[in-house]
Amino acid sequence: MKFIHLADVHLGDNFNLNETLAKKVRSYSKKSLKKIFNANKDVDFALIAGDLFERSYFSSRDFKELFEIFEDFSKDIYYVSGNHDYFDDFTRIFLKNAPSNLHVFGSETMEMFESQNIRVYGISYGDRIFDKKISLNIDLDDDFFNIFLIHSDYNINNSRYFNLNKADIQKLSFDYIALGHIHKRNSILKAYYPGSIEPHDFTDVYEYGYIRYEDGRANFIDSSILKFWNFDLNMKDFSSLEELALYINKKISKDKKNLIRITIKTEDPIDTRKLKEEIKAYYLDIRQEEDLSYQNLVTLYPNSLVEKFYQKFEGKDDAIHKLARDLGLEAIFRSKYD
Repeated sequence: MKFIHLADVHLGDNFNLNETLAKKVRSYSKKSLKKIFNANKDVDFALIAGDLFERSYFSSRDFKELFEIFEDFSKDIYYVSGNHDYFDDFTRIFLKNAPSNLHVFGSETMEMFESQNIRVYGISYGDRIFDKKISLNIDLDDDFFNIFLIHSDYNINNSRYFNLNKADIQKLSFDYIALGHIHKRNSILKAYYPGSIEPHDFTDVYEYGYIRYEDGRANFIDSSILKFWNFDLNMKDFSSLEELALYINKKISKDKKNLIRITIKTEDPIDTRKLKEEIKAYYLDIRQEEDLSYQNLVTLYPNSLVEKFYQKFEGKDDAIHKLARDLGLEAIFRSKYD
């Protein structure tokens, strides 16, 4: 048996980015989804564990393009909604045009689809909040491979969403529990989170993709096209902009489109245009922070204890004296402002 399990695609989302960058990220989420289905036409079926799209921004044209991807895949797709793509009368209008291979769990109560030797059980969201009490005590038939598909928190007290903990999972006798919601891959016994298929902003700095189940094993596939990076650097640690750029280029991915945010502490303004020419990035955001060295701070306090202490270390440039000087000045400034 072979199948793929994905979640939290968030097609159409506005994201926490400027509109130009958000538009690019949206386009790659769609490309990534298409790429996954095209690469896995040999599997028996697919599972989608919620938050497939952002209902507030998803248009009729978006639904049409999505359904074309599903129809081209041709194998069965089992889909539950989550808190971002929850089902109401508005959404159901579009789902009426879904291809026949898309099997939608349309209720906040447990439903089941059966095909040959598998049974897929699932629950969908009817609102952003899921506060229903659902019994999971199901009499499962061992002649089938039984799957539970749900958009769920994990081990969150007073969660506003469907929530499972390890004790809940231990009690369940499903062969595979397909989860979505947390945007980060994880596994708990027979329960699996694939994470998102693509990162969505500069807080998403992990691996992204989907799970492919084959020969009794669930394998995570890093299939993402985009990769976000955050760098906090100090210009003092580099002899030149070229050296800083080389450091970045060695760190970033060679086979992904890198979106990079660099925050640089510097005493003097740097040539950001030159740095952008040196760094191999799909998108680059450079932020400069003034690095007020102790020498600069001393000039703010002439004829003071600060200046007299600093003068005692003039001409003593070895590492030990520099450390003693900086620790002493730090102590003085702390005592002045604390």
